[in-house]
Amino acid sequence: MEELRRKFQQRFGDGGDQVFQGTVTEVNEEEFTCTVKRDDQVDYFDVRLRGLVNFAFIPRLDSTVLVCRIGKSNELFVCQFTEIDKVIFTDTDLEVIIDTENIDIKKGEKITVHVDAEKLEVTNDKVKALHEADALTITADSTTVKTSTGGVTITRGGSGLKKTLEQMLDGICALTVPTAVGPSGVPINMATFQQIKADLPNYMEG
Repeated sequence: MEELRRKFQQRFGDGGDQVFQGTVTEVNEEEFTCTVKRDDQVDYFDVRLRGLVNFAFIPRLDSTVLVCRIGKSNELFVCQFTEIDKVIFTDTDLEVIIDTENIDIKKGEKITVHVDAEKLEVTNDKVKALHEADALTITADSTTVKTSTGGVTITRGGSGLKKTLEQMLDGICALTVPTAVGPSGVPINMATFQQIKADLPNYMEG
């Protein structure tokens, strides 16, 4: 950091206050500013964390930074960081936030993307897609389609495809029809339908 400070001073001037080293004591992410303490004596408030671009680096508390003065004004900005907790990019209705554990993207009020070590989640105003370690789930209103290591699930409200198929197969196995001499017996190939029902859990969860 001292070498960087010397280089900045060589470029912008040798004035002692043109570039100085300090410690971050407070961060305001909403205003993209921070407080920097210099030489454990002087506090500089409202030091900018971003300038003319839409990127902002959020420094870690108690980390060391280099602070530059804008021209000969009293406005300051952080020009070099040693440790950062977060990077924020904003542009019109787009916001991207990256920290050590998460990535969050927001486009307007409808589209969001969240990524962490456990999941990837994408949502808009109608559909949500969630990818976890062993499953991918897509939800649209009351309809859910899920694929996982345990099989496939398709549900809507209180109904589910597996449940419907099981009920249908049970109905077929119990089927009788009227004849001239009375009700018939159950299907002679009942075992085939029972085998189909027994196979459902091999690829369907619900």
